[in-house]
Amino acid sequence: MAEFGAMDREQTGSPRRGTLLVVAGAGRSGTSLFSGLVSRLGLYIPRPEVAANRSNPRGFSEPRWAVDFHKELLASLDVAVEDSRPEAWDLVARVAERPRVRRKLKTWLEEQFVQSDRVVVKDPRLARFLDLYRTVVADLPVDLRVVTMLRHPTETMTSREIAYGTGVGSTTRLAGWLNLMQSVEFHTRDLPRATIKYEDLLTDWRAALAAAEQPLDLPLVSQATEDQIKEADSLVDVSLRRSTSDWSSHDVPESLRTLGERTYQALATASVGGAPAAVDSRLTMDELRAEYVELYRHSEAIARSSITAARAQERRRLQKRMKAATSAAESQAQAAQDPTADSAARRNGADAIALARRLKRRVWPAERQR
Repeated sequence: MAEFGAMDREQTGSPRRGTLLVVAGAGRSGTSLFSGLVSRLGLYIPRPEVAANRSNPRGFSEPRWAVDFHKELLASLDVAVEDSRPEAWDLVARVAERPRVRRKLKTWLEEQFVQSDRVVVKDPRLARFLDLYRTVVADLPVDLRVVTMLRHPTETMTSREIAYGTGVGSTTRLAGWLNLMQSVEFHTRDLPRATIKYEDLLTDWRAALAAAEQPLDLPLVSQATEDQIKEADSLVDVSLRRSTSDWSSHDVPESLRTLGERTYQALATASVGGAPAAVDSRLTMDELRAEYVELYRHSEAIARSSITAARAQERRRLQKRMKAATSAAESQAQAAQDPTADSAARRNGADAIALARRLKRRVWPAERQR
């Protein structure tokens, strides 16, 4: 493979810029299928990839490093994959201000562009880190492109229930879908982008990708070989669309359902073949976003008592656990003070005393202040 700084040169003699195509969209909306298709058409998925499993038998087509990287960042911010809080985006955006995080991502991306000058990175968590990728890519000879996969929210919710269980309710999942899709649309307005419907990939993937080439300014099908086309064709299996449902299959509030349907229709209208940059489309999405934020604030206010009670219960549970740990540490410390205890036991006792003191300061700060 060519070195990143020594890629094929244009007629001007300057190094050819690389292209980073990131795949956004909710999980179970066809992101794996799209990434798998373009990888067979010549784009490079960083290795190693996440292994296929029963929920995705044809593979996730996503790099293991990126998945672990995004998981770690979300955990450090207490942000969930299906986080419905409008402010979750502001919390995640702050990671772009961390020099260590930027360096880590930059180093990894540089390693990938040694392998190819066209790289595709897909992970449902990645959409929340668009600001981070934008900041890092600005320091590289790389152009950023975004494809957003769109699937009707009822199908997405049903697919997630099949793959991950029903531990998360439909209302939570729909709110998370709205928060994600509306925010991705807003945060990609100044980037070359395309929105592709999942059903279009299944119906005629070549036409869907061909239509995306112009807004992305990136050849996907037009420069593919016959062998690449055949390999991509073998990936598409209409029978994989196992989740088809409607709103009657999901118990969600009328206001949220209506907002979900309107958001989907607005995004579908602006999908490839539509007018994603049209001013009226952006105004519609801005109005929908404002409605969602207002709905969330009202819902949060209604649930305030439940939130306060849950926090109090969790605090008592932690205090009980930490009190038990403190008592155990103190018992160990007292046992180590026995004159017949050996040096190792004495050291353990000293450590236990220190631990007990730290736990006391953490669990009972009010008592410490009396």
